[in-house]
Amino acid sequence: MATTKVSGEVVDLRGGLPDYSLAATNTVSYLNAGGGNQYNFNGAYGLYGVVNGTYVLSSVSSSHPIAILNNGKTSLISYTGAVNEGSQTGPDGNTYTYYSGDVTITVSGNFDVVSYACKIHGYMGGQNNLIYTNLHSELGLKIPTGTNNNRPATDVAGMIRNNTNETSDSSASCEEYYNGTAWKKINNVAIPVYYRAVLYTGNSSTQAITGVGFKPDFVWIKERAAAENHYVQDSTRGSTQQLYTNQNASQFNETTAVTSFDSDGFTMGSYSGVNNNGDTYVAYCWQANGGTTSSNTDGTNTSTVQVNSAAGFSIVQATASGGYPTFNSFGHGLGTTPGLIILKQMIGNVAAWVVWHKDYANTSQDFMNLNSTGGLQTSQYVWGNQAPTSSLFSLTDGWTVNVNGQFIAYCFAEVAGFSSFGSFTGDGTAGQAITTGFEPTWVLIKSTVGNDNWRLYDTTRGITAGGFFRVNTDAAENTTFAPCIAVSSTGFSITSGGVTAGNNVNGNLYIYAAFK
Repeated sequence: MATTKVSGEVVDLRGGLPDYSLAATNTVSYLNAGGGNQYNFNGAYGLYGVVNGTYVLSSVSSSHPIAILNNGKTSLISYTGAVNEGSQTGPDGNTYTYYSGDVTITVSGNFDVVSYACKIHGYMGGQNNLIYTNLHSELGLKIPTGTNNNRPATDVAGMIRNNTNETSDSSASCEEYYNGTAWKKINNVAIPVYYRAVLYTGNSSTQAITGVGFKPDFVWIKERAAAENHYVQDSTRGSTQQLYTNQNASQFNETTAVTSFDSDGFTMGSYSGVNNNGDTYVAYCWQANGGTTSSNTDGTNTSTVQVNSAAGFSIVQATASGGYPTFNSFGHGLGTTPGLIILKQMIGNVAAWVVWHKDYANTSQDFMNLNSTGGLQTSQYVWGNQAPTSSLFSLTDGWTVNVNGQFIAYCFAEVAGFSSFGSFTGDGTAGQAITTGFEPTWVLIKSTVGNDNWRLYDTTRGITAGGFFRVNTDAAENTTFAPCIAVSSTGFSITSGGVTAGNNVNGNLYIYAAFK
């Protein structure tokens, strides 16, 4: 049984065992092949196990040439293929040869765990996803039979049982666990996904972008290979209302860009900025509340909020009032103090993006601008001289936004195992590790000192193949020093390329945001 997540709690009954054992010959398919998201072997995806022997990955597409990332383990696991698609640096920073056609893997000893990756699209679900073992999850822990009327005398948090009186989900039984208060069902429940990135290619027409896995409420789109703005849209303002992270311009209504948010992604119009024929794009997608908003009166001013508490994400739309220098406060609805707030005036005269982070030295006065290379600035007016709380944040009418300015704010709170907002002090050397508590797929880094870019990394484009974006400019992805970071199961670290690029200047304080 694979890991199952319910109501923010995770129960893993697999005990480290793989979900599937590779067969002698394995048919290769692709989930969302246009976006290059995931390799599937024999029609299924999970953690794969092997023992000594030979395994064939059948008919690997030239659009997704594969390599086994066996650096330091070549005597234990090796591979070759029918068509050599060339060599390049893999997402772990080492050089590998990539193959298409029939790819043969030879296992001759206990290699423990390795990754596999696509030459074009990065890991594609393959990071630390091939292990040495002949066991799989069906051989793992069995839950003892019990009934709804045959519980232990004392229920203890963490207990697991099989409720044979369960009749939902077309099943006569159901595994349950005790969370300290009540028994909760743990099977037949999908793992919630609140963030996902997808890749697509423009067609200068209309197209549905799928594979997100949910209906997104906040979508951030960037063309990869050419200069183009970072387009931000959300379901509170409406899919056609565009903002640029790299500009201080007001929002504009583009009816041929993102035309709708859909159950598994979004639909594009013909607008060249986000759908130019042949150009490649990445879309970062977050889920809030499906576009359903509510009024929040926690602050001095009423705000319109769209909240996903489980994801620690809230979209806040409101209007400042009172004129300069009136302090206003606005409810965000998260129920916990945010770790990151990104705020932008929507309408009227131009106004910069302002960013609040929990690790600023002075959380009631410090800020940075998302559309600028500038370092940390301080003003008693930007946040109304009050740090955000578990219910509200503040600003000054006529300073943070223009007088009576209408704004949008994206508020994020840390959720263990999903999001992390922290900081580190540069030491000028490669290898500095930053712990997030999970394996991040999206990382944003900014120095608080001097003039420096906001650098955005993601594993969907590839840490090496995709390099980084400068969020404050319209520049294409930069791979000059890639890889600049390396991701691990517990966080990320700064590579030598990252030191060169400016991610780790000795003595500088850096803030970061990371999502799983």
